[in-house]
Amino acid sequence: MSKQWPDLKKEMDKISVPMDKLDSIISSTLKPNKKKKPFKKMTFYFVSAAILIIGIFISTASVSPAMAKIAAQVPIIGTFFNDVQDEGLKIAGQKGLTQVVDQSSKDNGITLTMNEIFYDGTRLTFGYTQESLFAIGELERPNIKVNGKEINFSSSSSGDFITPQKYKGMIDINPTEELPEEFEISIIIDAIGIVAGKWEFNFPVEQSNEVTVIRPEKVIMIDKAEVKISSLKLGPAGTDLAVQVIAREEESKVDPFDLNFFVVDEHNNVLDAVSGSGHGDTEDGMIKATLDFLFNPLKEGVKKVSVIPYTFSEPLGGSEMVKVDVNQQEFPFTLSQGDFGDIIIKDIQYKKDQIIVYFDVQSDEIYDNRLSRNPIALEDASGHNLMLEDAPFAEKIEGNSFKQVFKMSEKKGLQLVTFEYPKPITYEAFEIELPQ
Repeated sequence: MSKQWPDLKKEMDKISVPMDKLDSIISSTLKPNKKKKPFKKMTFYFVSAAILIIGIFISTASVSPAMAKIAAQVPIIGTFFNDVQDEGLKIAGQKGLTQVVDQSSKDNGITLTMNEIFYDGTRLTFGYTQESLFAIGELERPNIKVNGKEINFSSSSSGDFITPQKYKGMIDINPTEELPEEFEISIIIDAIGIVAGKWEFNFPVEQSNEVTVIRPEKVIMIDKAEVKISSLKLGPAGTDLAVQVIAREEESKVDPFDLNFFVVDEHNNVLDAVSGSGHGDTEDGMIKATLDFLFNPLKEGVKKVSVIPYTFSEPLGGSEMVKVDVNQQEFPFTLSQGDFGDIIIKDIQYKKDQIIVYFDVQSDEIYDNRLSRNPIALEDASGHNLMLEDAPFAEKIEGNSFKQVFKMSEKKGLQLVTFEYPKPITYEAFEIELPQ
Protein backbone atom coordinates (compact mmCIF):
# COMPACT_ATOMS: atom_id res chain seq x y z
CA MET A 1 0.00 0.00 0.00
CA SER A 2 1.16 3.51 -0.60
CA LYS A 3 0.40 7.15 0.12
CA GLN A 4 0.07 6.52 3.85
CA TRP A 5 1.96 9.63 4.89
CA PRO A 6 0.37 12.16 2.48
CA ASP A 7 -3.10 10.80 3.32
CA LEU A 8 -2.55 11.45 7.02
CA LYS A 9 -2.50 15.20 6.39
CA LYS A 10 -5.83 14.99 4.60
CA GLU A 11 -7.21 12.88 7.43
CA MET A 12 -6.03 15.47 9.96
CA ASP A 13 -8.08 18.16 8.25
CA LYS A 14 -11.22 16.05 8.72
CA ILE A 15 -10.89 15.68 12.49
CA SER A 16 -12.18 18.21 14.97
CA VAL A 17 -9.05 19.66 16.57
CA PRO A 18 -8.20 22.90 18.40
CA MET A 19 -6.07 24.00 15.43
CA ASP A 20 -6.89 24.52 11.80
CA LYS A 21 -4.07 22.85 9.90
CA LEU A 22 -1.55 20.07 10.23
CA ASP A 23 1.39 22.46 10.48
CA SER A 24 0.04 23.93 13.71
CA ILE A 25 -0.63 20.44 15.07
CA ILE A 26 2.94 19.43 14.32
CA SER A 27 4.19 22.61 15.94
CA SER A 28 2.14 22.07 19.08
CA THR A 29 3.26 18.46 19.46
CA LEU A 30 6.93 19.31 19.22
CA LYS A 31 7.23 22.43 21.42
CA PRO A 32 7.39 21.41 25.09
CA ASN A 33 7.40 24.93 26.54
CA LYS A 34 4.61 26.54 24.57
CA LYS A 35 1.83 28.38 26.39
CA LYS A 36 -0.99 25.96 27.07
CA LYS A 37 -4.57 26.68 26.09
CA PRO A 38 -7.49 25.27 28.07
CA PHE A 39 -9.12 22.31 26.37
CA LYS A 40 -12.36 20.44 26.99
CA LYS A 41 -12.92 16.88 25.77
CA MET A 42 -10.30 17.43 23.10
CA THR A 43 -9.57 14.57 20.72
CA PHE A 44 -7.17 14.55 17.80
CA TYR A 45 -4.76 12.43 15.86
CA PHE A 46 -1.31 13.84 16.53
CA VAL A 47 1.59 13.39 14.19
CA SER A 48 4.96 12.11 15.31
CA ALA A 49 8.27 13.45 14.10
CA ALA A 50 8.42 10.52 11.70
CA ILE A 51 5.41 11.77 9.78
CA LEU A 52 6.63 15.35 9.92
CA ILE A 53 9.99 14.59 8.35
CA ILE A 54 8.59 12.25 5.70
CA GLY A 55 6.05 14.98 4.93
CA ILE A 56 8.87 17.49 4.44
CA PHE A 57 10.59 15.16 1.99
CA ILE A 58 7.43 14.17 0.13
CA SER A 59 6.35 17.78 -0.27
CA THR A 60 9.38 18.34 -2.51
CA ALA A 61 8.73 15.30 -4.65
CA SER A 62 7.16 15.17 -8.06
CA VAL A 63 4.91 12.10 -7.80
CA SER A 64 2.31 11.12 -10.37
CA PRO A 65 -0.77 9.09 -9.35
CA ALA A 66 -0.10 5.41 -8.90
CA MET A 67 -2.36 4.48 -11.82
CA ALA A 68 0.57 2.94 -13.65
CA LYS A 69 0.29 -0.06 -11.35
CA ILE A 70 -2.12 -2.21 -13.31
CA ALA A 71 -3.13 -5.58 -11.96
CA ALA A 72 -5.67 -8.05 -13.27
CA GLN A 73 -7.21 -8.82 -9.89
CA VAL A 74 -7.22 -7.47 -6.36
CA PRO A 75 -6.42 -10.05 -3.67
CA ILE A 76 -9.55 -9.88 -1.58
CA ILE A 77 -11.08 -12.86 0.16
CA GLY A 78 -8.89 -13.86 3.07
CA THR A 79 -5.72 -12.34 1.65
CA PHE A 80 -6.36 -8.60 1.72
CA PHE A 81 -3.58 -7.72 4.19
CA ASN A 82 -0.99 -10.23 3.00
CA ASP A 83 0.90 -7.81 0.75
CA VAL A 84 0.62 -4.52 2.63
CA GLN A 85 3.62 -2.54 3.91
CA ASP A 86 2.36 -2.60 7.51
CA GLU A 87 4.35 -5.35 9.23
CA GLY A 88 1.69 -6.09 11.86
CA LEU A 89 -1.19 -6.40 9.38
CA LYS A 90 0.94 -8.54 7.08
CA ILE A 91 1.57 -10.96 9.97
CA ALA A 92 -2.15 -11.00 10.80
CA GLY A 93 -3.05 -11.75 7.19
CA GLN A 94 -0.48 -14.50 6.81
CA LYS A 95 -1.63 -16.15 10.05
CA GLY A 96 -5.27 -16.07 8.95
CA LEU A 97 -6.34 -13.83 11.85
CA THR A 98 -8.48 -11.47 9.76
CA GLN A 99 -12.26 -11.56 9.34
CA VAL A 100 -13.77 -11.71 5.85
CA VAL A 101 -16.74 -9.34 5.40
CA ASP A 102 -17.22 -9.07 1.61
CA GLN A 103 -20.13 -6.61 1.97
CA SER A 104 -20.86 -4.05 -0.77
CA SER A 105 -22.81 -0.80 -0.92
CA LYS A 106 -23.52 1.19 -4.10
CA ASP A 107 -24.53 4.83 -4.63
CA ASN A 108 -24.03 7.41 -7.39
CA GLY A 109 -22.21 4.94 -9.62
CA ILE A 110 -19.63 4.02 -6.98
CA THR A 111 -19.47 0.55 -5.46
CA LEU A 112 -17.72 0.38 -2.11
CA THR A 113 -16.88 -3.06 -0.72
CA MET A 114 -15.81 -3.78 2.83
CA ASN A 115 -13.64 -6.79 2.09
CA GLU A 116 -11.83 -7.73 5.25
CA ILE A 117 -11.19 -6.45 8.77
CA PHE A 118 -8.73 -7.13 11.54
CA TYR A 119 -9.44 -6.62 15.24
CA ASP A 120 -7.40 -8.05 18.09
CA GLY A 121 -7.81 -5.52 20.89
CA THR A 122 -4.69 -3.59 19.89
CA ARG A 123 -5.95 -2.31 16.54
CA LEU A 124 -9.06 -2.16 14.34
CA THR A 125 -8.39 -1.98 10.58
CA PHE A 126 -10.77 -2.12 7.62
CA GLY A 127 -9.68 -3.23 4.16
CA TYR A 128 -11.91 -2.00 1.34
CA THR A 129 -12.09 -1.68 -2.43
CA GLN A 130 -13.80 1.04 -4.44
CA GLU A 131 -14.95 0.59 -8.04
CA SER A 132 -16.39 3.15 -10.46
CA LEU A 133 -15.88 4.46 -13.98
CA PHE A 134 -12.91 6.41 -12.64
CA ALA A 135 -12.05 5.44 -9.07
CA ILE A 136 -11.60 8.35 -6.65
CA GLY A 137 -9.88 6.53 -3.82
CA GLU A 138 -10.35 8.87 -0.90
CA LEU A 139 -13.16 8.29 1.61
CA GLU A 140 -14.57 10.91 3.90
CA ARG A 141 -14.19 10.19 7.60
CA PRO A 142 -16.85 7.57 8.46
CA ASN A 143 -19.47 7.65 11.17
CA ILE A 144 -19.03 4.53 13.32
CA LYS A 145 -21.37 2.99 15.89
CA VAL A 146 -20.51 0.10 18.18
CA ASN A 147 -23.53 -1.79 19.53
CA GLY A 148 -25.69 1.14 18.43
CA LYS A 149 -23.61 3.82 20.18
CA GLU A 150 -21.53 6.32 18.19
CA ILE A 151 -17.86 6.20 19.14
CA ASN A 152 -15.18 8.87 19.10
CA PHE A 153 -11.98 7.92 17.32
CA SER A 154 -8.98 9.05 15.36
CA SER A 155 -8.08 7.43 12.07
CA SER A 156 -5.48 7.16 9.33
CA SER A 157 -5.78 5.80 5.81
CA SER A 158 -3.67 4.47 2.99
CA GLY A 159 -4.33 2.98 -0.41
CA ASP A 160 -3.36 2.44 -4.03
CA PHE A 161 -4.99 2.42 -7.45
CA ILE A 162 -5.01 -1.12 -8.83
CA THR A 163 -6.55 0.03 -12.13
CA PRO A 164 -8.07 3.40 -13.08
CA GLN A 165 -11.43 1.88 -12.13
CA LYS A 166 -10.41 0.12 -8.91
CA TYR A 167 -8.84 1.34 -5.68
CA LYS A 168 -7.70 -0.74 -2.72
CA GLY A 169 -7.50 1.02 0.65
CA MET A 170 -7.20 0.60 4.40
CA ILE A 171 -8.54 2.62 7.32
CA ASP A 172 -7.02 2.28 10.80
CA ILE A 173 -9.48 3.18 13.54
CA ASN A 174 -8.22 4.19 16.98
CA PRO A 175 -11.15 4.57 19.44
CA THR A 176 -10.73 6.82 22.46
CA GLU A 177 -12.24 4.06 24.67
CA GLU A 178 -11.60 0.33 24.79
CA LEU A 179 -13.93 -1.81 22.70
CA PRO A 180 -15.45 -5.12 23.85
CA GLU A 181 -14.21 -8.47 22.57
CA GLU A 182 -17.34 -8.88 20.44
CA PHE A 183 -19.68 -6.20 19.06
CA GLU A 184 -21.93 -5.14 16.20
CA ILE A 185 -20.49 -2.34 14.10
CA SER A 186 -22.24 0.15 11.84
CA ILE A 187 -20.22 2.21 9.35
CA ILE A 188 -21.72 5.06 7.32
CA ILE A 189 -19.71 7.00 4.72
CA ASP A 190 -21.43 10.07 3.25
CA ALA A 191 -18.85 11.11 0.65
CA ILE A 192 -16.10 9.64 -1.50
CA GLY A 193 -13.90 12.51 -2.61
CA ILE A 194 -16.33 15.19 -3.82
CA VAL A 195 -19.10 12.68 -4.57
CA ALA A 196 -21.83 12.75 -1.93
CA GLY A 197 -23.89 9.67 -1.21
CA LYS A 198 -24.52 7.04 1.41
CA TRP A 199 -22.55 3.85 1.75
CA GLU A 200 -23.58 1.82 4.79
CA PHE A 201 -22.24 -1.39 6.32
CA ASN A 202 -23.36 -3.49 9.28
CA PHE A 203 -21.65 -6.64 10.51
CA PRO A 204 -20.42 -8.38 13.69
CA VAL A 205 -16.81 -8.05 14.84
CA GLU A 206 -15.00 -10.55 17.04
CA GLN A 207 -11.57 -10.23 18.59
CA SER A 208 -9.30 -12.53 16.60
CA ASN A 209 -7.15 -13.95 19.37
CA GLU A 210 -5.96 -13.65 22.94
CA VAL A 211 -4.12 -10.41 23.64
CA THR A 212 -1.73 -10.05 26.56
CA VAL A 213 -2.65 -7.01 28.65
CA ILE A 214 -0.15 -5.59 31.16
CA ARG A 215 -1.09 -2.80 33.56
CA PRO A 216 2.00 -1.48 35.38
CA GLU A 217 1.42 0.37 38.64
CA LYS A 218 4.47 2.63 38.42
CA VAL A 219 4.03 6.40 38.12
CA ILE A 220 6.84 8.61 36.81
CA MET A 221 7.03 12.35 37.49
CA ILE A 222 8.09 14.49 34.51
CA ASP A 223 8.33 18.19 35.39
CA LYS A 224 5.49 17.85 37.95
CA ALA A 225 3.31 15.84 35.59
CA GLU A 226 2.22 12.34 36.64
CA VAL A 227 2.81 9.86 33.82
CA LYS A 228 1.36 6.36 34.13
CA ILE A 229 1.05 3.47 31.66
CA SER A 230 -2.63 2.50 31.73
CA SER A 231 -1.98 -0.61 29.66
CA LEU A 232 0.49 -2.29 27.36
CA LYS A 233 -1.30 -4.68 25.01
CA LEU A 234 0.69 -7.27 23.09
CA GLY A 235 -0.84 -8.83 20.00
CA PRO A 236 0.38 -10.53 16.82
CA ALA A 237 -0.30 -7.42 14.71
CA GLY A 238 0.80 -4.69 17.05
CA THR A 239 1.84 -3.36 20.43
CA ASP A 240 -0.61 -0.86 21.90
CA LEU A 241 0.59 1.58 24.57
CA ALA A 242 -1.99 3.57 26.52
CA VAL A 243 -0.65 6.35 28.77
CA GLN A 244 -2.40 8.61 31.28
CA VAL A 245 -0.93 12.03 32.10
CA ILE A 246 -2.18 14.24 34.94
CA ALA A 247 -0.75 17.72 35.47
CA ARG A 248 -1.75 21.00 37.05
CA GLU A 249 -2.01 23.46 34.20
CA GLU A 250 -0.15 26.30 35.94
CA GLU A 251 2.65 24.17 37.42
CA SER A 252 3.84 21.65 34.86
CA LYS A 253 6.13 22.69 32.02
CA VAL A 254 5.19 19.59 30.01
CA ASP A 255 2.24 19.63 27.68
CA PRO A 256 0.91 16.04 27.79
CA PHE A 257 0.55 16.00 24.01
CA ASP A 258 4.25 16.76 23.59
CA LEU A 259 5.16 13.36 25.01
CA ASN A 260 6.26 10.52 22.75
CA PHE A 261 7.60 7.10 23.70
CA PHE A 262 10.23 4.64 22.57
CA VAL A 263 9.55 0.94 23.17
CA VAL A 264 12.83 -1.02 23.36
CA ASP A 265 13.25 -4.72 24.16
CA GLU A 266 16.08 -6.31 26.18
CA HIS A 267 18.08 -6.83 22.96
CA ASN A 268 17.96 -3.06 22.21
CA ASN A 269 15.52 -3.56 19.34
CA VAL A 270 13.41 -0.42 18.92
CA LEU A 271 9.80 -0.92 17.84
CA ASP A 272 8.70 1.16 14.84
CA ALA A 273 5.81 3.50 15.59
CA VAL A 274 2.65 3.14 13.48
CA SER A 275 0.35 5.83 14.88
CA GLY A 276 -0.60 7.91 17.91
CA SER A 277 -3.64 9.72 19.25
CA GLY A 278 -4.68 11.70 22.30
CA HIS A 279 -7.67 13.20 24.09
CA GLY A 280 -8.29 14.87 27.43
CA ASP A 281 -10.17 17.23 29.72
CA THR A 282 -9.33 20.14 32.00
CA GLU A 283 -11.09 20.24 35.35
CA ASP A 284 -10.37 22.81 38.06
CA GLY A 285 -6.98 23.55 36.53
CA MET A 286 -6.00 19.86 36.26
CA ILE A 287 -5.21 18.45 32.84
CA LYS A 288 -6.11 14.78 32.47
CA ALA A 289 -4.93 13.38 29.15
CA THR A 290 -4.98 9.92 27.60
CA LEU A 291 -2.40 9.10 24.94
CA ASP A 292 -2.44 5.99 22.79
CA PHE A 293 0.39 4.72 20.58
CA LEU A 294 0.51 1.79 18.20
CA PHE A 295 3.85 0.11 17.46
CA ASN A 296 4.87 -2.91 15.43
CA PRO A 297 4.54 -6.27 17.21
CA LEU A 298 7.21 -7.52 19.57
CA LYS A 299 9.35 -10.45 18.46
CA GLU A 300 8.57 -13.82 19.99
CA GLY A 301 10.50 -14.66 23.13
CA VAL A 302 10.96 -11.08 24.36
CA LYS A 303 10.99 -11.05 28.17
CA LYS A 304 11.35 -7.37 29.00
CA VAL A 305 10.72 -3.96 27.44
CA SER A 306 11.66 -0.42 28.35
CA VAL A 307 9.11 2.28 27.63
CA ILE A 308 11.05 5.55 27.41
CA PRO A 309 9.21 8.90 27.45
CA TYR A 310 10.75 11.69 25.38
CA THR A 311 10.14 15.16 23.97
CA PHE A 312 12.03 17.45 21.62
CA SER A 313 13.84 20.60 22.73
CA GLU A 314 12.97 22.39 19.49
CA PRO A 315 10.58 21.87 16.57
CA LEU A 316 11.90 19.55 13.87
CA GLY A 317 10.23 21.64 11.20
CA GLY A 318 12.77 24.40 11.79
CA SER A 319 15.80 22.16 11.40
CA GLU A 320 18.56 23.15 9.01
CA MET A 321 18.58 21.27 5.70
CA VAL A 322 21.84 19.55 4.69
CA LYS A 323 22.64 18.74 1.04
CA VAL A 324 25.67 16.94 -0.40
CA ASP A 325 26.46 16.58 -4.12
CA VAL A 326 26.99 12.84 -4.63
CA ASN A 327 29.27 13.21 -7.66
CA GLN A 328 31.77 15.35 -5.78
CA GLN A 329 32.39 12.78 -3.03
CA GLU A 330 34.62 9.75 -2.54
CA PHE A 331 33.42 6.80 -0.45
CA PRO A 332 33.00 6.79 2.42
CA PHE A 333 31.73 10.32 3.05
CA THR A 334 29.75 11.95 5.85
CA LEU A 335 26.27 13.43 5.85
CA SER A 336 25.90 15.39 9.11
CA GLN A 337 22.64 15.30 11.06
CA GLY A 338 23.79 17.93 13.55
CA ASP A 339 23.37 17.11 17.24
CA PHE A 340 21.72 13.81 16.39
CA GLY A 341 24.89 12.36 14.80
CA ASP A 342 26.25 11.48 11.36
CA ILE A 343 25.32 9.34 8.38
CA ILE A 344 28.35 7.61 6.79
CA ILE A 345 27.64 6.90 3.13
CA LYS A 346 29.53 3.70 2.24
CA ASP A 347 28.34 2.97 -1.29
CA ILE A 348 25.78 3.87 -3.95
CA GLN A 349 24.71 1.28 -6.51
CA TYR A 350 22.95 2.20 -9.76
CA LYS A 351 20.60 -0.50 -11.04
CA LYS A 352 18.37 -0.57 -14.11
CA ASP A 353 15.39 1.02 -12.40
CA GLN A 354 16.64 2.06 -8.95
CA ILE A 355 19.44 3.62 -6.93
CA ILE A 356 20.48 1.93 -3.68
CA VAL A 357 22.30 3.91 -0.99
CA TYR A 358 24.21 1.95 1.68
CA PHE A 359 25.12 3.76 4.87
CA ASP A 360 25.86 3.54 8.60
CA VAL A 361 24.33 5.63 11.36
CA GLN A 362 26.77 7.03 13.91
CA SER A 363 24.69 8.34 16.80
CA ASP A 364 24.30 7.79 20.54
CA GLU A 365 20.59 8.59 20.26
CA ILE A 366 17.75 6.09 19.92
CA TYR A 367 16.64 5.42 16.34
CA ASP A 368 14.29 2.82 14.91
CA ASN A 369 14.61 0.26 12.11
CA ARG A 370 13.37 2.70 9.44
CA LEU A 371 15.13 5.89 10.59
CA SER A 372 11.69 7.48 10.63
CA ARG A 373 12.90 10.31 12.88
CA ASN A 374 16.23 10.93 11.13
CA PRO A 375 15.75 9.93 7.48
CA ILE A 376 17.73 10.81 4.37
CA ALA A 377 16.48 11.62 0.87
CA LEU A 378 17.90 11.71 -2.65
CA GLU A 379 17.17 14.50 -5.14
CA ASP A 380 17.82 14.71 -8.87
CA ALA A 381 19.37 17.71 -10.68
CA SER A 382 15.96 19.43 -10.83
CA GLY A 383 15.39 19.04 -7.08
CA HIS A 384 12.78 16.29 -7.47
CA ASN A 385 12.70 13.84 -4.59
CA LEU A 386 13.49 10.29 -5.71
CA MET A 387 11.85 8.67 -2.68
CA LEU A 388 9.82 5.56 -3.53
CA GLU A 389 6.17 6.15 -2.78
CA ASP A 390 5.67 2.50 -1.80
CA ALA A 391 8.82 2.35 0.38
CA PRO A 392 9.68 5.80 1.77
CA PHE A 393 11.82 4.50 4.64
CA ALA A 394 15.28 3.04 5.00
CA GLU A 395 15.75 -0.66 5.77
CA LYS A 396 18.01 -1.95 8.52
CA ILE A 397 20.56 -4.51 7.33
CA GLU A 398 22.09 -5.24 10.73
CA GLY A 399 23.45 -3.24 13.66
CA ASN A 400 23.79 0.38 12.57
CA SER A 401 23.96 -0.46 8.85
CA PHE A 402 21.09 0.50 6.54
CA LYS A 403 20.15 0.71 2.90
CA GLN A 404 17.56 2.80 1.11
CA VAL A 405 16.19 2.34 -2.37
CA PHE A 406 15.32 5.34 -4.54
CA LYS A 407 13.98 5.87 -8.06
CA MET A 408 16.48 5.73 -10.91
CA SER A 409 17.73 9.06 -12.26
CA GLU A 410 20.69 10.48 -14.15
CA LYS A 411 23.80 10.53 -12.00
CA LYS A 412 24.63 14.13 -12.85
CA GLY A 413 23.36 16.55 -10.21
CA LEU A 414 22.27 13.94 -7.64
CA GLN A 415 22.16 15.26 -4.07
CA LEU A 416 21.71 13.45 -0.77
CA VAL A 417 19.51 15.43 1.60
CA THR A 418 18.90 15.32 5.34
CA PHE A 419 18.37 17.72 8.26
CA GLU A 420 20.23 18.70 11.40
CA TYR A 421 17.98 17.01 13.92
CA PRO A 422 17.82 17.98 17.61
CA LYS A 423 18.46 15.37 20.26
CA PRO A 424 15.33 14.03 21.94
CA ILE A 425 15.04 14.75 25.67
CA THR A 426 14.53 11.37 27.34
CA TYR A 427 13.14 10.73 30.83
CA GLU A 428 13.08 7.85 33.30
CA ALA A 429 12.02 4.61 31.63
CA PHE A 430 9.24 2.22 32.60
CA GLU A 431 10.85 -1.22 32.92
CA ILE A 432 8.22 -3.88 32.24
CA GLU A 433 8.65 -7.64 32.67
CA LEU A 434 6.54 -9.63 30.20
CA PRO A 435 4.67 -12.81 31.13
CA GLN A 436 6.08 -15.94 29.50
